Amino acid sequence: MTKDVWTTILNQVQTISDPIFATVNPPAAEEEIQRLERTLQVTLPTAFRDYLSIMNGQHDEIPFIGYNCFLSIADIIETWSMMNELFEDEEQVDWVNEDRIKPVIWGNKWIPFTDFEASSRLILDLDPGKNGITGQIFKYTPGMSYQDVIANSFEDFSNEMLKRLQANQFSFVDDVIAFDDLYIV
Repeated sequence: MTKDVWTTILNQVQTISDPIFATVNPPAAEEEIQRLERTLQVTLPTAFRDYLSIMNGQHDEIPFIGYNCFLSIADIIETWSMMNELFEDEEQVDWVNEDRIKPVIWGNKWIPFTDFEASSRLILDLDPGKNGITGQIFKYTPGMSYQDVIANSFEDFSNEMLKRLQANQFSFVDDVIAFDDLYIV
């Protein structure tokens, strides 16, 4: 199901901006997806695996939706590894109240799948807080409170993006596709 959603999202993006569409990588092979799971020591949700089998991120740092560049498997591994190395000895932080997201600076079961100049990322959360849902999506901004869960699953995230694109709830200014309500920035 998510494969169909991402195929349609890509068709929508191509209609809006061929230069953005031109940055999309070919689908990831099953072996690449398995390497991602082995490296991160996780089992990815089916919807995220389906997405990767349609679009393995982007090869240029041109925003796909909002200011988010979607990361390839190699870039996911690189970003995840860097964040784990930087914050491996960090403890819980008191400025974040545990709710849906664990109160840590970085969690090793957080999978970054977009990036905006290393200042914010969308995260696939495979180790949620006490009120969270495994597989939820949240926006991570280092040094700030990041309690903004934007979707309960990657499937919900994908469907919401498609819904907004199909309903023309976006603008296209300065080569950026931005949702009118800033769903993802």
